[in-house]
Amino acid sequence: MAEEYAYMAVWLLGLFGIVGTVSAYVARFVVKDSLSYDQTHVWRRKLPPETKKK
Repeated sequence: MAEEYAYMAVWLLGLFGIVGTVSAYVARFVVKDSLSYDQTHVWRRKLPPETKKK
């Protein structure tokens, strides 16, 4: 019985690790990339040169 609990704990840790990693990358993508892209390409705004990425 203890062996089954150990397997379950390892699987849950792995699952939460994968979900956490994906969530962190999605959050980073949304914070860094979406506002500048949306302002330039979706809203067709002219941004000052210092706000554009190179």
